[in-house]
Amino acid sequence: MKPQRLVLEGFTSFREKLELDFSGLDLFAITGPTGAGKSSLIDAVVFALYGQVPRVGDDYKQLISHGAERLSVLFEFAVGGERYRVARSVCRDRPSQQRLERLTARGPEPLADRAKEIRTEVEQLLGLDYDGFTRSVVLPQGQFDAFLKGEPKERRKILVALLNLGIYERMQQLANNRGSDARREADFIRRQLDTDFAGASAEALEARRAELRAAEADAGAAAAALREVGEAGSLAQAVRSARRELGSLQRDEAEAGRRLETAEQTLRGAVQARESLQAEVARARSRLEALAVDDARLAILAAARPSAEQLAGLRSRLETLDSALEAGRKRVAEERSELAGSEAAVADAEKAEAAARQQAAEAQSARDAAHRQHAAGELRARLQPGEPCPVCQQTVRLVPAGEATAVAAADARAKDAEARAQAAGAALQQERLRLEKRRGAVAVLERELEQNEEQRKATREMAEAARARLAPAGFLELEAADPAALLARIADELAGLEAAQRARAGLQASQREAEQKLSGLEAQVAAAGAQRDEARTRLESLSARRRDVEGRLAQSGTALRAMASARQWPGFDAVADGRDEADLVEALREAAQRLCADRSAAVARLREAVDYIEKAIVRAGELTAERARLEASAALHKALADHLKANELVAWVQEEALQRLAQAGSQHLARLSQGRYALRLGSGEVAEAARAEQDFFVVDHWNGDSVRSVRTLSGGETFLASLALALALAESLAQLSTEGRAREALESLFLDEGFGALDGDTLEVVVGALDALHGGQRMVGIVTHLRELAERLPARLEVRRQGTGTATAAVL
Repeated sequence: MKPQRLVLEGFTSFREKLELDFSGLDLFAITGPTGAGKSSLIDAVVFALYGQVPRVGDDYKQLISHGAERLSVLFEFAVGGERYRVARSVCRDRPSQQRLERLTARGPEPLADRAKEIRTEVEQLLGLDYDGFTRSVVLPQGQFDAFLKGEPKERRKILVALLNLGIYERMQQLANNRGSDARREADFIRRQLDTDFAGASAEALEARRAELRAAEADAGAAAAALREVGEAGSLAQAVRSARRELGSLQRDEAEAGRRLETAEQTLRGAVQARESLQAEVARARSRLEALAVDDARLAILAAARPSAEQLAGLRSRLETLDSALEAGRKRVAEERSELAGSEAAVADAEKAEAAARQQAAEAQSARDAAHRQHAAGELRARLQPGEPCPVCQQTVRLVPAGEATAVAAADARAKDAEARAQAAGAALQQERLRLEKRRGAVAVLERELEQNEEQRKATREMAEAARARLAPAGFLELEAADPAALLARIADELAGLEAAQRARAGLQASQREAEQKLSGLEAQVAAAGAQRDEARTRLESLSARRRDVEGRLAQSGTALRAMASARQWPGFDAVADGRDEADLVEALREAAQRLCADRSAAVARLREAVDYIEKAIVRAGELTAERARLEASAALHKALADHLKANELVAWVQEEALQRLAQAGSQHLARLSQGRYALRLGSGEVAEAARAEQDFFVVDHWNGDSVRSVRTLSGGETFLASLALALALAESLAQLSTEGRAREALESLFLDEGFGALDGDTLEVVVGALDALHGGQRMVGIVTHLRELAERLPARLEVRRQGTGTATAAVL
């Protein structure tokens, strides 16, 4: 893994946005004063990859800058020729967001957007989990010597990840799984061959084929018999059809004979009736010629009769109107007289009402004066012992004596005068109402009288018009003056003329009816003749058809009986019990059809059985070959799994890797310690125990090559030993790893402590060892506050703290 670009904002001391480009660096120092934020850059890389940092674990909200609401980290890195980008954003009060992408020429390709998924992807890309990464790639403060002094199982875990040794265990598990699957499938095929394909043999196939040939022969014979019955069925249907047609023709022929006889009888009766009606028409014509009717006089009298009837009615109405006019004039005169009396009564009532009002006003004035004069008496009349006085508000103990006779008399007179005034007003209203009613009654009577006079005038005009209409009838004025006698005369004359007219109409109707009947009889005679001719023709046609059908019936019956006799079909000599030849043939056809269907089904079943056995034989051969292949595969995978388990390859590779680490680390440590120390994986008396534990020991050449635990080294010595192992990891393990996983994981190395504990000479040696890494394929970053160390390295990334409390960094 090689860093390419890092972008920070709101991360610990880097509150403002910071962007760093690592693409041109290989050996560089991250330098700056203590507390400036050097280690925060390494923390940002670890946080971007794994979502946690060594200092705070997964409580990453502690990393948000003071006063900021969120932090964001974007980290681009390269692995195995591919470039990736991981971004994380954390807020104080909202869920965090993150995403991992692969950067391609077409653009970003999303890989994961959840914390757990991103961590899994990163572990697969780098080949290291978080613990392995912080023990072999990034050596943070406080954990620089974790690989040197850590538990053996932790070192083994890192080696397994770096060297991808888990592949051997997975290979063994895969071999076991594939062997088990192959054995299970082979057992299944064996059971299948013993059960489902037990009858799949050449002998069984030949037996079924022989049965099929016999069944096909039987089916052919049944089909031929069915075809013969089909031919007989055609003849039987022809016989049935001819017999039915013959019966129908015989019935039609008899019916045609009856119709011919009926038509001849109908024709004879129609001719006789026609002759009788011709005589009746001649008699009606003679009687009409002898009868005479004056139609013009009849029309005049018919037109005059309504006028005479109207004139008689108008005369009675004129008498009624004259009586009504006389009575109306008398009632109008009487009502006008009564109206004059009402008008005089209203005038008298008005005078009486005015006088009563005047008297009431005078009595009211007298009463008011009496009240003013006798006010104390009124007050005394309203006093009650024990209540307050309305004038002084003192409680009344005793009501003074006194009389109010004058006041009472004045009140009585005023009240009596007011009552008389009200009575006079009511009387005036009554008289006025009577006056208005009489005026209305007079107006109504006058309008009725006027209407009667107009009706009398109109009635006289209508009577004159009726007399004028009677003149064309030749009636004299005296006859018109007596409308009742005139109406009787017109009625008598009209009765005679109308009787003659009715007699003529009766004769004319009888003549028309006889003529119509005669015309109908002519049509009946013609129709009866046509029916007779048609019935005769149809009878002749039916007789010819009957003779033809009798010939066809005899021919079909003879042929059918000959076929039945040749094939020995029973029942065709004498057909009885309501059955005919077609019924017999149909019964034969149904039996032949059932037999044919049964034999065809047997052929189909046998063909299916033959096909099944043929396919089963082929499939059994395939399954047998597959079973042999699976059994061989199961044996092969079992042998492979046993070999992988017996050789203990993982333990051997781990042992070899630690030995190489000890040798390479010992060389680096000898140079860094100026020849004093060397590293071993167990030595002397503790060798066997140490080898079992895979623990590191240090050999002190300046102290008689004594062997002691690395945990006894001082701080500076521990730093040198840890640096020696880190360099050995970076250089040696790539040779032992599978698939190049260690090479890709260890492409970068970050050291974050320990240089301050070295003296000048040792520091010089360390710088020389680090300088030897310059120009290689590996990126090495040194975190230090020592200016002389930083200046000795090819490049440096300088971190500075600004006056605002935030930090910035730049590559120099």
